[in-house]
Amino acid sequence: MKLTSNMFYHTIFITALLLLSHTAIAGEHAKEMDAFIEQFHGFKQFNGNVLVAKQGKVIFEKSYGYANFEWDIKNTAETKFRIGSITKQFTALLILQLAQQNKIQLDAPLATYLPDYRQDIGNKITIRQILNHTSGLSNYTQTKTFRSEYSRNPYSVDEFIKLLCTDDLLFEPGTQFRYSNSGYFILGAVIEKVTQQRYQDVLQENIFKPLNMHNTGYDSHAKIINQRASGYSNNLDGYTNADYLDMSIPYAAGSIYSTARDLVKWDQALYTNKLINKELKKQMYTVSEQRNYALGWEVNQLDADKYGKPLTQVQHGGGIEGFNAFISRIIEDQLLVIILNNTGGAPMTPMTKGLTNIFYGKPYDGATENVDSQLYHALQNGGIAQLKSKYNQLDEQKVPLRERSINYFGYELIAMKKLDAAIAVFELNAAKYPDSANTHDSLGEAYLTANKPVLALKSYQRALELNPDSESAKQAIIKLQY
Repeated sequence: MKLTSNMFYHTIFITALLLLSHTAIAGEHAKEMDAFIEQFHGFKQFNGNVLVAKQGKVIFEKSYGYANFEWDIKNTAETKFRIGSITKQFTALLILQLAQQNKIQLDAPLATYLPDYRQDIGNKITIRQILNHTSGLSNYTQTKTFRSEYSRNPYSVDEFIKLLCTDDLLFEPGTQFRYSNSGYFILGAVIEKVTQQRYQDVLQENIFKPLNMHNTGYDSHAKIINQRASGYSNNLDGYTNADYLDMSIPYAAGSIYSTARDLVKWDQALYTNKLINKELKKQMYTVSEQRNYALGWEVNQLDADKYGKPLTQVQHGGGIEGFNAFISRIIEDQLLVIILNNTGGAPMTPMTKGLTNIFYGKPYDGATENVDSQLYHALQNGGIAQLKSKYNQLDEQKVPLRERSINYFGYELIAMKKLDAAIAVFELNAAKYPDSANTHDSLGEAYLTANKPVLALKSYQRALELNPDSESAKQAIIKLQY
């Protein structure tokens, strides 16, 4: 059928109307997303970059706050952030590429590729189990003295594996899920052994260069990296420079820096067969029986009733000294949410959920001031009496006063030399959670720090009653009694 002149112009008109409608909707989404993120920024809970894209086209992008507070340098779209454990999906893809080349078998034992690794474990755990955190390997960042003894020192790959990645297995491989940075560190060694190249060079050649990710790389304190953000700790009384971490330590578990725009390229490449074939991509998103964790990705099925259709969300967070990051991908609509933060500890889950729900036109919760921030402001304005009053008010309002969070707040006050306030907080926490050995142990520590040995002994004795295996309480009681 031939189009008449009127039909042709009618078609053009309708197309233009649709484009204008979509543009208007995208504009409204962007305004609402900006207002939503500004709430978190206003409460000093977020400082960094946010990007939302559909099918690779950006519908919202904005930078908030500073890349460097000392020099008043603001974050921009070009600012490079450490992305922590988002690195794991890149490490997983390198392993899958080697599997595609028949250089690695995912269900082969680790010892096949690292024959010098501890044999009783190396012959028992598989590459796939390491990828999906069901190997039983421990987590070196949970080592008690990790930060004080190891985190600032440079290590070779072999040195670090022998030092902190060869503990006994926590459980029989394949029976449980336990997140393990040690496992992904070991996978970096596997990549180096099989390719006979450095991990960072394989990343560059196999992923970053083919995808033109020119603003992404393996971070290093020694390198001069243009427009790299500084990392900060977000404390109640202001920002401080984050603790130093030698980047030889996160390695294949968390060493990459990137920009939001570069991560759009990564996202879009994963919808093609450019990096790995269709079959291996399917395996990349196949979760284990123990947890909704696949190969470098957490996989969630969103509520079809809420969103009107089944939606698959693949996501991962990353946290490293001074930074945290999040990437969320809705596969069916190619919706991408990226959040990069350089003041540590931003609430990535509610931020991601809010941005996703704005896109789909669904209800969402706005930002609220953190409980510890509210209590600290009460302390500043009216001393300990007002702090206690605010605590009781929040309790009456059914605001969650979580044991762990309040305990952490108490330790922050100790670090700020506000011992009387810290004791008040620990006393409130112990009264709310009287059957928790931890609250009484922490209260004992606060009393001891304030040179109140009689009260400290009483608290430690109560902690030991509740938990007879508490070594900290046992040691404290011995010192206090003698």
